[in-house]
Amino acid sequence: MKTKTTLSFLFSIMILSSVLTVNAQSPFIITVSTPQASYNRGEVVTISGTLLSNGQSTTGLVGIRVVNGQSSVAIRTVSAGTVSNPPGAITQVYLSDSSADPVTSVSSGDLAFFTIRVINNDLTPRDLVAIVTVYDANGVPLSMGGIKHPQVPPDTGFTSTVSLEIPLSAAGGQAYAYGELFSNWPNQGGYPLAPETPLLFTIDAPTHGTGQHSISIGSQGSYSLSFRLPPTATLGQDDIYVISSVNGVSASNLAYFYVKQIGDFNADNRLDFRDLLFFTGNWIAYYNGQIWDPKIDLNNDGKVNFNDLMIFTNAWIIYNSAG
Repeated sequence: MKTKTTLSFLFSIMILSSVLTVNAQSPFIITVSTPQASYNRGEVVTISGTLLSNGQSTTGLVGIRVVNGQSSVAIRTVSAGTVSNPPGAITQVYLSDSSADPVTSVSSGDLAFFTIRVINNDLTPRDLVAIVTVYDANGVPLSMGGIKHPQVPPDTGFTSTVSLEIPLSAAGGQAYAYGELFSNWPNQGGYPLAPETPLLFTIDAPTHGTGQHSISIGSQGSYSLSFRLPPTATLGQDDIYVISSVNGVSASNLAYFYVKQIGDFNADNRLDFRDLLFFTGNWIAYYNGQIWDPKIDLNNDGKVNFNDLMIFTNAWIIYNSAG
């Protein structure tokens, strides 16, 4: 009798353990990472991850917010696969003047106006936050802004014109703006309600860009976003916040990377005379067949040549002209 009781007790524990294991598994999770722990100013950052529901890939809209300190670096929406019947829609986004009349170009150093129209496709009233983000022809995020309308009724929307500064440092040529629609401001837990809408326009600037735009890629359960850090990006830690909502269940996650100054050989977050001495001293050692520090191989090709000199020189000019 005692043996049967013991077996029954052990069997009950096994069943309970199995139930707890199943319940402990989160029904919906989102992952996020970057292939590098740190990036130089001007380098391309790639953010990627997956959406999983009970361990299986699932489709959804991923909101990405990159923050340095208190300043937003980027806000974007990436579709991890085809999303059916999203709760909102961006029906129009275009470059305009302050009166919402369409224009095709804007000059660096000027204010740009973007008109965006969004709709609540849900069955109940909900808050809508319409956001516009701007990237130049090098894929560098320039500025962003938006407006929130609380409790927008079903099948109803609003049209707003957002003014954004195009900095003098922006590269000229074909640029992109992206219309985004969130349930709240991203720094207040808002998640995307619709796929982003891209807009191609022209920035008139003295320096012409390369045309290497920011790229977002999504497939069944996976997402990826790439953009280029500004040459004068704030040094230090950038935090990445990702959030998604599928079938009424939200999931979020956090990652980070560091922005470093190219040519800052002593890692003091400055590019100064000590770094110049380090570079020139190791340059001379390399060409005299002496021991040299591979840190000055700035393009990591195993050689020290004119390319490394140009990389260091350009970094020096940008850093020291920025004040």
